[in-house]
This record gives sequence, C-alpha cells and structure tokens, in this order.
Amino acid sequence: MEQFDFDAWAALAKLAPAAFEQQRQGAVESIISTGNNVRRLRGLQCRIDLERTRARTPMQSCLRLYCLMWDAFLECRAELNALVHTGTSSAMRLPHPASAQSAKVLLLLRKN
Repeated sequence: MEQFDFDAWAALAKLAPAAFEQQRQGAVESIISTGNNVRRLRGLQCRIDLERTRARTPMQSCLRLYCLMWDAFLECRAELNALVHTGTSSAMRLPHPASAQSAKVLLLLRKN
C-alpha cells in the first residue's frame, strides 16, 4: 500500500463489506509478505484476527486490539528496563508491569 485513503476504504466498507474484507486481507498479506520476519508477522495477524472474531461489536474489537498493543508495549518496556538496569535480559525475573496493578471491573449492560 503506497498511500492509505481512509475515505475510500470507509466507503468500500459501507457499500460492499465483502469486497472491503477481501481487499483488507490482500493489503495485510502484501505487507506481511514483504516483512523481515514473516512467520512472526503471520502469528501476530492470527492473534489480531482471533481478537476481532471474539469481539461482539466493532468497538469491542477496537478495545481488544488496543489492549493487545498496550500489553506488547509494556512487555517491551519491562525488557528494556531490565537491560538498562542489569545489562542483561531479565524479563523472566521481572513481574509484568500490568500484574502489579489492580482495577475494579465494571459490568456494562446494553439497553434495548
């Protein structure tokens, strides 16, 4: 993909969802096949597709992928911190930063 035209993709998704999905998969495959670590990229895309499938709504899909990206970022940050502080990788010994935090989970009910 040389240049991403959001309006064109949005119009395609609205007018022809099946064609949109086919072009989306083609664009994803094109990017993956030109990457340096094709196996890892395919694994990541598989995880993304799985999260999208599990979601009941587009917003839930977006939130699942948002959390997936933050988890990956926090793991990278923990690894980088371990390298900076010890000079060697010690991610196995460090707790995941998210595990040190707790949160109250709210139940959101859909109004009919």
